Amino acid sequence: MRETTVKTHLFHSGLLLVLIFALSGSLGCKKDKKKSTTPDKAAAKTECNCPQIRVCAKEEAIERVKNRCEKWQKEFAKASNAAAPTLKRDEMFLTPVNPIGIIRTTREDGTLACREVDMNGDGLVDIHYFYDASGANILEIQQDTGRDGIIDVVRTYRSGMLFVEKYNNDADETTWEVVKTYSNGVITQIASRVINSQSTGQKVCPGHNYFENFDEKGLLVTISYDTDCDGRVDFVINKEGKNAMNLQLKEQDTVIKLKETKPTTP
Repeated sequence: MRETTVKTHLFHSGLLLVLIFALSGSLGCKKDKKKSTTPDKAAAKTECNCPQIRVCAKEEAIERVKNRCEKWQKEFAKASNAAAPTLKRDEMFLTPVNPIGIIRTTREDGTLACREVDMNGDGLVDIHYFYDASGANILEIQQDTGRDGIIDVVRTYRSGMLFVEKYNNDADETTWEVVKTYSNGVITQIASRVINSQSTGQKVCPGHNYFENFDEKGLLVTISYDTDCDGRVDFVINKEGKNAMNLQLKEQDTVIKLKETKPTTP
């Protein structure tokens, strides 16, 4: 008798769960029929498609990344003394109800020029991939991690290997607070803008003032620091923790000072 009661209880519990899931599924993404006949234009701009847990990106953020692929390819062609390519966009959707998931931009010859990805379906492109003329090699990757349409991370490649990695934390794409440089995929230097706690004058330098320098194997060998924002390092600490300022500053400058190099055609 007790076994029969338990089985009956389990049966009703399972049936109840099925009804709950069915009800939630039928209500979760249905639109109000009255609203569908007279749509609110203002609401349509900010309302996300199903599932409702996703948050729509703001219009100004979407505007910031608009035509970023076309602009990048045009600037790259100009820097390479080449004609700007004619591009064609191909939009692919995550599902029939979700925003654009991937945008593929190709050239007239069919080679891939750019690939833009919306990682979370909020209608805003999160990652941009830019390709060389062959369409097979990535030249640069730009990533927006803050969902505001501002690029926070840029990775530049040479011959398929990471060359420069830049990080932005002040919403200004013209300055990069941290820049990492590489040689044949091995890190050579990390340059940063840090607050000058030891300085009585300018607390934040206009450029990078803290450098971590690595050898050809990617091992840290020295740390150099410009405390007065004059563009020259004030002390260098070697891997033994000793001040290496006995080196000539002119020789240090060739190793320590960051030399930004614009990407060129591979």
